Amino acid sequence: MRPLSLKIEEDAGLPFDRWLASELSRNLNRPVPRSLARRAILRGLIAVGGRISRDPDLRLRQGPSVFIREFSWLLTADAIEVDLRVLFEDQWIIAVDKPAGLPTHETKDPNRQSLKSRVEAHVGKPVYVHHRLDAGTSGVVLFAKAPAANGNLAKAFAARDVEKTYVAVVHPPPVDWPAEVSTSAPLAVRPNGSVVPARDGVPARTDIKVIERGKKAWLVEARPITGRKHQIRAHMSWLGAPIIGDQRYGAPASARGHRLMLHAYGLGLAHPVTGERLVIVSPLPPEFRRAVKCRPTLSTASAATSERDAEGVRPRGRPAQDARPDGARPKANSFHRESTRQKRRPGGERGSRR
Repeated sequence: MRPLSLKIEEDAGLPFDRWLASELSRNLNRPVPRSLARRAILRGLIAVGGRISRDPDLRLRQGPSVFIREFSWLLTADAIEVDLRVLFEDQWIIAVDKPAGLPTHETKDPNRQSLKSRVEAHVGKPVYVHHRLDAGTSGVVLFAKAPAANGNLAKAFAARDVEKTYVAVVHPPPVDWPAEVSTSAPLAVRPNGSVVPARDGVPARTDIKVIERGKKAWLVEARPITGRKHQIRAHMSWLGAPIIGDQRYGAPASARGHRLMLHAYGLGLAHPVTGERLVIVSPLPPEFRRAVKCRPTLSTASAATSERDAEGVRPRGRPAQDARPDGARPKANSFHRESTRQKRRPGGERGSRR
């Protein structure tokens, strides 16, 4: 797409990000979400009057032009137009693979689609939401399709009986870590929505395992024992290893070309109706492996999917031929059934706690 110059015909009564989204939607003849316009401004991709402006709340004045040199950042909108990737579905629940850049819920921007609306279009009726991922985070999101599953699923999340496993690519910390670390820094929400460690914050704990140490990036596995807003992002920043692409929580601006490198890899829970143990897995995105230049083995090995499944979508209802690291074939597909016996971690904690 060619560079575009937009003349500011009159003083803008809207913030810069909203004005830009509106003008681009009109000039490109396609809806441009405000969130993407804001992200482009924050990344320094938009110039006003010949100078880069990183202030999405700027009120533009008549006269100068707004110049957009390249539009690769708009590919985020195109990337989430792919078919909905269903990881597991039965008559009671559905788990899908959320792409990065797509919010879980509807937003105030009418041009921006949501994962919930796409799932409802897929199943043909409203669905119930019990957990969510930030827009920039990819991976497993679980919905209840029927009231019979809704109550028990709500109880499982409230009781922390759903085991969540995330994978992140982070900037190497200034001090080397052992293979496993844990932080229990309490978290408080600021008026602007950001989360910071604070003595008067709510209790929060994240267990972290280092999978691969690269020179410029580390691959880590994170298990949030509690479920606080932006918990993993805030804790990784607190530990001196912000997630790549997460400028809100301290990632260097030099890495702005990356998406938020946080992926919800797996959910482990008892089926809310049948009680059968489920582990639902979303394959690790290829860009995570490229960032660290490795072929990682995650601790959720019993649910690991093969590399060939990471690129394509399997037809619903067909068993996948997923491979474990030891070469054995599981008996089911990406929603592998496990024993209902709870695995114990050192110290007596239940492995199913998130």
